[in-house]
Amino acid sequence: MRKLLNLFVIFSLSVPSFGQKITGNWEGKIVAGGTTIPIVFHFYSDSTGRILGKWDSPSQNALDLPCGEVRATGDSLVVLLPVISGSYSGNFAGADSITGEWDQKGIRMPLNLARQSGGGSYTLPKRPQTPHPPFPYISDSVVYRNSDSTIRYGATFTRPKGQPGDQYPVVLMITGSGKQDRDETIFDHHPFAVIADYLARRGIAALRVDDRGMGQTTGDFDTSSSLDFAGDVEAGIRYLLSRSDVDPAHIGLLGHSEGGLIAPMVASGDPRVAFLVLLAAPGIPGMDVINFQNGVALKNAGLPDSVVQKFLVLHDALVNAAVSAAGPGPFREQVPGIYQSWKNDQSAGTLKDLIHGSDESVIKNLQAKYYVFHSKWWRFFLFHDPSGDLEKLDIPVLALNGSRDIQVDPQVNLDAIRAALKKSRSKNYKTIELPGLNHLFQHCTTCTLDEYGKLEETIAPEVLRTVSDWISSVVK
Repeated sequence: MRKLLNLFVIFSLSVPSFGQKITGNWEGKIVAGGTTIPIVFHFYSDSTGRILGKWDSPSQNALDLPCGEVRATGDSLVVLLPVISGSYSGNFAGADSITGEWDQKGIRMPLNLARQSGGGSYTLPKRPQTPHPPFPYISDSVVYRNSDSTIRYGATFTRPKGQPGDQYPVVLMITGSGKQDRDETIFDHHPFAVIADYLARRGIAALRVDDRGMGQTTGDFDTSSSLDFAGDVEAGIRYLLSRSDVDPAHIGLLGHSEGGLIAPMVASGDPRVAFLVLLAAPGIPGMDVINFQNGVALKNAGLPDSVVQKFLVLHDALVNAAVSAAGPGPFREQVPGIYQSWKNDQSAGTLKDLIHGSDESVIKNLQAKYYVFHSKWWRFFLFHDPSGDLEKLDIPVLALNGSRDIQVDPQVNLDAIRAALKKSRSKNYKTIELPGLNHLFQHCTTCTLDEYGKLEETIAPEVLRTVSDWISSVVK
């Protein structure tokens, strides 16, 4: 799910003519609110000579985040960073240094880069499951619009080759939280491309779509909520119904994480949806999901459960204040009182475990970080209860989660999904907890967030088999 630093990535573009000058590793530091944040860029070329980019924020444990377009004019450099709705721009000051500026959602900070010693190239990690052409199926890039033509969607439609006039069951894939491309790319993994490839080889078509403001899709992602994204799914359904190679009676939705929240929202009100596949989907309100994530992070840091619960009291109070605030100013004014009231109720031991720095610095940090919860996306996600949508369903549903998921609690959420579906009119539903898999459905060892990019596996084969076999059984 979404975090304050978004770890979901984008479709990389590049300008090959600039490659010889920039290829290598570059490092600099941003100073924000008295905190120094190292930033590292890796620029490298692929087999076709295109220049691609990755960037790290090591102190935030955010690694291998892809850049967007890398472009240059003369000695100037611009690197788009849509994953944070920002960019980096600078000018070369010799062969090994760049003087520039970091822009994150309109907040600009100086960031000067120096080429790291050795200037080594960045090696792409191994991703053996990523499909590469030629494909034994049809894979087409397509473009369509929503009903009022305010948004254009870029997508990929895959289907078996078949014969003219054949129609195929199809799944429309819905990405998880954060601005993502049609493949739901993360750490060079392309899970939606892997799933679509597997399904197409087994007679099932798929449509995977760039999120708003990503790739070929227009629209403003940062001012949208899950409810808006549900409208994007409806546009995809209308597009699929316009195709002669789609079986209109067997259009399903496959959603991962937040996508698994959106899929029941759409299906509960759209009788054209024939089935749902929910991957690591929340079955409880977002506030409970976020509290679980915070709890896992604090426990992994060695804090006892009693201290974790004390922190969540402060966390919940700040979130509720941010959601209901009239603006950033009124919220900032509330934070000192909320913090002091909470602090007065804590023991010396709890404060020693949780508070590092002066009260003034802690308050400034809370003011800076927690107002994000006032955004349209958070205000919807935090208080939307997916059980209401699930209870309205009357179609087949498959819900999967990995037993080692630390972002969406597998037991709590699968239990909630199962309880809601039991109240629904659906006669065919299945919830499965798969052992040893993380939130991305990889076989994991430490099963922490930073392991996602270290694993070569994109998605466990048993997940692909389970999804494909189940869809085949419901569309016969």
